[in-house]
Order: sequence, then C-alpha cells, then structure tokens
Amino acid sequence: MVMKFRWIELSLPLAAAIPLAALADSWQPLTGASTLRELVSGTTAEITLAHGVTATGTYNADGTADIEAWNETFKRTWRVEGDDRVCYSSTIATHCYRFEKNVDVPGEYRSIHVDTGEVVAFRIVDAVARAVGEAAPADEDGGLAAPSAAEVAAALSDPNTNLGSMNFQFDYIEFKGDIPGADSANATRILFQPSLPYKLTDTTNLFIRPAVPVVISQDVPSSGGGFDSEGVELGDVSTDASLAKTLPGGFVVLGGLAATFPTATDDSLGLDQWLLGPEAALAMVRPWGVVGVLVNHQWDIAGEGDYDTSITAGQYFYAFNLGEGWQINGSPTFAYNHQAASDDKWTLPLAVGVSKTAIIGGRPWKFGVQYWHYVESPDTFGPDYQIRFSISPVVELPW
Repeated sequence: MVMKFRWIELSLPLAAAIPLAALADSWQPLTGASTLRELVSGTTAEITLAHGVTATGTYNADGTADIEAWNETFKRTWRVEGDDRVCYSSTIATHCYRFEKNVDVPGEYRSIHVDTGEVVAFRIVDAVARAVGEAAPADEDGGLAAPSAAEVAAALSDPNTNLGSMNFQFDYIEFKGDIPGADSANATRILFQPSLPYKLTDTTNLFIRPAVPVVISQDVPSSGGGFDSEGVELGDVSTDASLAKTLPGGFVVLGGLAATFPTATDDSLGLDQWLLGPEAALAMVRPWGVVGVLVNHQWDIAGEGDYDTSITAGQYFYAFNLGEGWQINGSPTFAYNHQAASDDKWTLPLAVGVSKTAIIGGRPWKFGVQYWHYVESPDTFGPDYQIRFSISPVVELPW
C-alpha cells in the first residue's frame, strides 16, 4: 500500500511545526471503543481549503456531525467500529480511519485512512483543533473537516443549495426547418450565469440569477432569403429573483419573478422588448440524486409594440449520483410560444449528460457535457440538436 502523508499542525497557541523526522517512531495506536469515542466526541476541527476558505467539522456526542465549507453544511454521522477505527458517513459514502497518538508530544495525534493510507497529523487543545501551519488542500475524498467531491456534487444539484458558483455554458446548436437552407444553419454561444444564494434561514435562500448570453456566431434567416451570420454579439439578458425553501422529506419549492431585458446588440438576436412574469419550481432531493422542474411565464410589458409576446418556458432537471463526484444528469430548457403559429409553438428537447466534480487546489469545480435532441421544434425554423459543455467553479460568497 502506498502511504500518502499530509501534515496539518493543529493547536491554539503554537505556530511552529515539529519536524516529522523526530516523530517517526513516536506513534502509538489508539484502541478501545471508549477511548475512540472520547477522542472524537465534542471535538471541532478546522482546515484551510483554498484562498483563505476554512472548513469546520463539528462532531457531536450523539453520533452526528456537521462539515461547514463554502457556506454549505454537509451532514454526516460517525460511529466507532470494532476497537480500532472510527467511520464517518455521508449520504454518499463512508470513510473509516484509525488513530494514533504521539507519545512524546501530549495532545498530538494522527489519523490514517483505512482504504487509501493517507496520514494526517494534528494537535488538539481543549477539544478545539485549528490548523495554524500550511496544510495540503483537501482532495476529492474530503476528510475529517472537508467535504468530498461527491458531497459537493450532490449539493450543487440541489436547487436550494447554499453553494455559490460561477457557471459558464458553451453551446453548439444545429438547426432545421422548412425555409431553404435551414438544415445547414448553426450557432455557437456562451452563457454566463452566476448563482450567489443569500441565506435567509437554515431552509430558505434568496436567489438572483442573471443569465448573460454571448453569441459567438449564429445563422439567422435573412429578409431577402437565405441566412446571415451574426457574431460576436450580446443577446437578451434574462434573470430571476426567487425564494427557495426546503421542506421536510427533501422537497424543495421555489417561487418568484422572471424577467428579460432588450440588451441584444443585434436586432435579429433579440426581441427588443421588456418581459416579466411569475416563476415556480418543485424538486425532490434524495441521497441518490434530484429530479425537478422549473416553469415561468413572461409577457411583454414595454418595448417593441408591433407584436405581442407571451411565452411559457422552463427547465426540467435531474441528476443521479454515481460516487466520487460523477453524475448522470440533464437540465434542458423548453418553451411554448403562445403567439406563434400552431406548428411553431413548441421547443422541447430530451437531454442526457455526464458531469464530474473535482477538488482542484482545494476548490470544487464541476465539469459537464450534455446532448439535447429536440423532439419538438418550430417547423419553420428551430433547433435540431444541441451540445453543451459547462464549467462551474465554486466560489466564496461575498456576504
């Protein structure tokens, strides 16, 4: 077995690390269920993850534990197994550790991951452990005070997550339709959508999520026939302002307003109207993943008056946790244009994708790819299929 060693000096008053060479032969295994319970119960551990972000693990006497990191609380349980190990469980996975104490330095211990062999040295003073030396950033398995990639992936899929993220989506779209040349038209776009929840209570968050589309290139029907290629241009910016609440049983409800602004820098890429309307969502969050749907309806309230706009749009989403940060997921958007001709009203894709959440330099990153196939699309001109690549780093919230 390859032994990985990660040194964390934990103490209140001390600031200098003790050389590891001097401690190499000073460790004694901790055994006995009562001894291990006494070590863990009531202890708080801290570790720096990245850029000054601190994760805190609190281990309660009743066998529950909370890991707080990136403004999110990750629930765990812990238990002593046999007489030589402590196991910590989340809804995703279980990790077990053995412990040893340094017989030469009172209050100094180290944990050894049973499966990976990773070693972490720490010091406890008055049941409080604080990292005061430079520590290696947490890896994808997490640790006693750090969430794992799998836990972060599950939290990011929760529509009421406390995690802040910067979401970059890169789309390639192929079109189809009855107008000549539609089958050869395509588009490339980038959508930037930050998500910075504001926590109101333990179960309620306020979300304001602007979506800023940048059109790299897009073929649009020309009034004289054929297609014109547009780009690089800004599209119509949309946003929502909503309250999300987690109910008992893992259900999430959301309600608020959705709006679209006439920010397109080319008339062919926007509506030239101000839109506004209600928004609602319902989701079910379980240890295996999440399923849900979000729907809004927007009417034109100002801007171009030569035509009316009434669009019901939304997104259905699902994610299945596979472990180690991997998920099978999809989050396609759909729309129903009430003002369009009968054959042009629906835009509805089916979608499947895969994503991986990784801990890089202590920071979680989510990478994903999805394929959307449009089973309903405007007959005159609409999307045929779409490929989406996404990159979403988790960020520290400014509040």
